[in-house]
Amino acid sequence: MNLEKYSERVRGFIQSAQTMALSRNHQQFTPEHMLKVLVDDDEGLAASLVERAGGNARDVKLGVEAALEAMPKVEGGNGQLYLAQPLAKVFSTAEDLAKKAGDSFVTVERLLHALVMEKSAKTADILSKAGVTAQALNQAINDIRKGRTADSASAEQGYDALKKY
Repeated sequence: MNLEKYSERVRGFIQSAQTMALSRNHQQFTPEHMLKVLVDDDEGLAASLVERAGGNARDVKLGVEAALEAMPKVEGGNGQLYLAQPLAKVFSTAEDLAKKAGDSFVTVERLLHALVMEKSAKTADILSKAGVTAQALNQAINDIRKGRTADSASAEQGYDALKKY
């Protein structure tokens, strides 16, 4: 996994998710950690995409929190965090989605799309139960992108920029 292929926001989310996993005494870094930081984001891009795709962002938040609470905790470990295989697959899928879309960088929406597509990840079930399908999410992504590609590490800042004002 080459972090240079990821947007600045996604790199920040990866770091936040790792920190959260460690603070919860989890030994594995999983798709659930990534989904949690994405849907809890103050700027709300992931939550907004979930809603635009016909899903319920609150159900996603509750589902991912329940999944994280159910994870085994390791006390007294050496602070080592291992990349779970399903998350490695999610990152690979996100990179493929970005490449197919003509993006130079993996963005938040491509990562979210991979989290719903990768069936080995519990996040696919969580998002599906909340009403999100890969097809509907792809349509929501296309709607906010309006034909633009992610050609810079700060690409997400251009989406719905006027919505902030």
